[in-house]
Amino acid sequence: MGKLGLLLLLLLLVSLFALKLNNRARRAKRYLPANGFRGVWLDYSDSVWNFFRAKSAIRDACFGFSGSLFTFSLLGQWVVLAMEKDHVRELCNAPEDVLSMEAAAEELLQLRHTVGPLFSDELYHIPVIRTKLNLNLEEIFPPLVDEIHAAFSDIINTQIGEADWASIKVLPTFSRIICRATNRILVGSHLCRNEEYCKLASGFTNDVLSIGPVLKFLVPKFLRPQLKVFPPPSVRYLSNKEVQNDMLSWLMEASPLNEEYSTESLSMRMLNVNFVALHTTTKTFTHAIYCLASQPQYISILRAEVEQQLDSGDTTTWTREALGRCVKLDSFLKETLRLHGLGAIWMPRLAVSDFSFSDGTNIPPGYFVATAATAVHENDALYENARDFNGLRFSSMRKGTFGRPETEKDWQYKMTSNSESYLAFGGGRHLCPGRFFASMEMKCLMAYLVLHYDLKTLKDGVRPPDEWFGPTSNPARNARVLFHRR
Repeated sequence: MGKLGLLLLLLLLVSLFALKLNNRARRAKRYLPANGFRGVWLDYSDSVWNFFRAKSAIRDACFGFSGSLFTFSLLGQWVVLAMEKDHVRELCNAPEDVLSMEAAAEELLQLRHTVGPLFSDELYHIPVIRTKLNLNLEEIFPPLVDEIHAAFSDIINTQIGEADWASIKVLPTFSRIICRATNRILVGSHLCRNEEYCKLASGFTNDVLSIGPVLKFLVPKFLRPQLKVFPPPSVRYLSNKEVQNDMLSWLMEASPLNEEYSTESLSMRMLNVNFVALHTTTKTFTHAIYCLASQPQYISILRAEVEQQLDSGDTTTWTREALGRCVKLDSFLKETLRLHGLGAIWMPRLAVSDFSFSDGTNIPPGYFVATAATAVHENDALYENARDFNGLRFSSMRKGTFGRPETEKDWQYKMTSNSESYLAFGGGRHLCPGRFFASMEMKCLMAYLVLHYDLKTLKDGVRPPDEWFGPTSNPARNARVLFHRR
């Protein structure tokens, strides 16, 4: 084939690709809400530009369309975004066989190819979290606190050494601490302190989140089934496991009869549980440290409350009930979740059959629907000075205080609550089942932190900025905070 033939073939391929893109865009415009569409090729250019300014673009669209449902283009994809309470409620309450969270997660993260079909299809670890974990919070509280104490001593104190103030890289440091504390409950004290195991658990979480989108956007569909999921290299650690009151033992009890009962299978299942447990907790707590270090006036406020409820010199006396009375601590973390969530687009659902909102908007199969989370959380109509951090915002709304019982409405101001105006833990049947453990763990971490350390940012009052990748938000990966051991 000569140069002319190659040129004609290239032109043909480009034309076919352009025709395919044109048909996709016209089909989306025909079926999805008109708000957000500008024109076929303008939509594609917008979808690229929106990737680099997702948060502000979504916020502008939300208020530009006065809270109506609108179509948002992102890297050649279209997602319908909801902001108004009625729309959010309808999205949350839609049946799974109509608007599917599981199908959305499978498509966005390519779970069938990253965690394997066995673990993307059989989610029996979710009921285990919802029942066994939540019913045993009182029993697992002492070992959790014990591991937090040990992890701070081994990791933070080692880095501080004899220094007055030590500069510590927050995200990798607290990733290690949280991995240890979490896995004390998942697999016990011996394995949670194994560095190789912890690196594997943390690395698996990061790999799924980074490899999944690459597979979706860069690898053709016909090549994805060729990818293989291999058993993790450290399955030997789970051999000869004695039954204990931990997640691994609960999973062994709950394992379906049709799943191969093997160390390889349980190892992959445990990695999946780590993926669910570590990702949000690590990022949220890192955000909280940045908020605390940049606004150190909260340290004395939180410390005074914690000292009133918990013994600073003996963590073995701590109780879950006493921790629950630390309403300012709870409020500080809830406010962190409100302003520094995981992204501008949250609670994605994939339509697997036709769905209609009450306003008549129809979503055909194959399209995504989600909430515009940051626009909701930064809405001045819902929160006073919504874009400003107020660590005591929610505690000031609670009527119950120490020595005075809470009212029935106080639950909505707790960290673990959810509503159409607070979306951190999702909603509907997919409300995060592990939120009670995550809340307990983060409050224990923060209580221990304010009792034993002072901290401040390298530049007084300047918080490390969040890092955005498309619609996804992350705490600054390489930021350092100054720690002083009291």
